[in-house]
Amino acid sequence: MIVQVEHAIVDEDGYIIDVAEEIRRVLITRQGSIPMNPLYGSRLYELRDRTFDDETRLRAIQYTHEAIDMWVKRVRCERVEVLPHSSETFVIRAKVAPR
Repeated sequence: MIVQVEHAIVDEDGYIIDVAEEIRRVLITRQGSIPMNPLYGSRLYELRDRTFDDETRLRAIQYTHEAIDMWVKRVRCERVEVLPHSSETFVIRAKVAPR
């Protein structure tokens, strides 16, 4: 999975916050896998073992938007691209902007 962040976000102490890592963590976490917060994560796991077609691509875009908008409060998701990487995997590129 590839996540591109075009804007660096700096906190009040001047440290650059790695938003791409936070987004990656949300997207690879299976929703329901954290007992104390079962809604945290994304629904991308539902697309495992599916063929890459238009329906799968649209669901991946939807699930990515949902997860970023819900759990990454410092940014908003502007655009998501889903591209085939091989016959079994795909690449997700997300463009985000600071809130």
